[in-house]
Amino acid sequence: MENAHKKVPSVILLILASLLWFSQFSAQTNASNDESLLLLARATDTSPHALYKITLDDEGHLTKTTLLAASEGYTLVNHTPETLDFARAANEPPLRIMIATGERLILSDEPTPPADDHIRQWTAQILAQITPLSGPRDFHPFSSGVLFSMTGPADNFLNLYWLDSSGTIQQLTSVEKMEDSPQLLLSASAEFLNWRPGGSPPFLSFLYRARQRDAQGQDHNELRLYSLDDFSDMPAPYFGKTPVWSANGNWLAGIRLNDATPPLYILWRVEWATGETIEVGPGCNPAWSGNWLAYDGHDNSQWQGYTDCYANGRVFAQNTTSGEIIELSAGIEGYVLLMGWMGG
Repeated sequence: MENAHKKVPSVILLILASLLWFSQFSAQTNASNDESLLLLARATDTSPHALYKITLDDEGHLTKTTLLAASEGYTLVNHTPETLDFARAANEPPLRIMIATGERLILSDEPTPPADDHIRQWTAQILAQITPLSGPRDFHPFSSGVLFSMTGPADNFLNLYWLDSSGTIQQLTSVEKMEDSPQLLLSASAEFLNWRPGGSPPFLSFLYRARQRDAQGQDHNELRLYSLDDFSDMPAPYFGKTPVWSANGNWLAGIRLNDATPPLYILWRVEWATGETIEVGPGCNPAWSGNWLAYDGHDNSQWQGYTDCYANGRVFAQNTTSGEIIELSAGIEGYVLLMGWMGG
């Protein structure tokens, strides 16, 4: 009995140590779940830009860090998925900020893109086998081949083709033969949009837009998903602009027009497996990261087609688990735009 009493303090210390370790582990785990994105802001159309890093945790708490202050006098001149390039007057060198890390780089000169010998090689292989009216063009390489656009040798219908590693060409789409299409077409085209993430191996499916214009000049558009695994084609939920996939490929988010006059852009997300549709609200330019869907909000009813998005200068995010919507641009003055998630 005496020995049992002596063991009690050590057991208590073990429990306390375990609780301390668990709390530290939980804190580290929560910290690792934090997500960060970039917001671009300017006070007026002609004023310099400011760039902010917004970090939010699972509970929606925001932390703002200034990566580029407006007082530094830089203006955005180029935006790619990986970089933001800024210029400043008075012959100052341009500044590049890496989207993945927020790192600032001073550029001594504009980099010259390397010549793409692969495109010349692919083009030569294709033209040695077929003489199209237009193309080949818009190459999208993959591990076992390359996807590209091309017309046939005798029509003006632009379809997607596949060139495999052995040099064999296969036509993937036939947009002029789609169901319910009018008999007389002025033009038809299949436009590659993006690869669907997920799968094993990944990126075996791609989303494309099928466009047709009939003899009366009316456009007929739809989205379709093509699988390179079994060369099958299936319809996809329709969105006006290019929708974006969640990281696991289970959800699509994009915009549709409502029935208002004039119409408004409404952001929706659709679960691929079930077809469940969830209305997010007025918005466009969605970007996924984990359970968060960020987007540019808008309240402008002006509409000139899906080529533009009329934002009101505020940025929001929806927690796709809880459905809660928070404003990411809160406390930032001026016109704010979403530049993307860091590290995405």
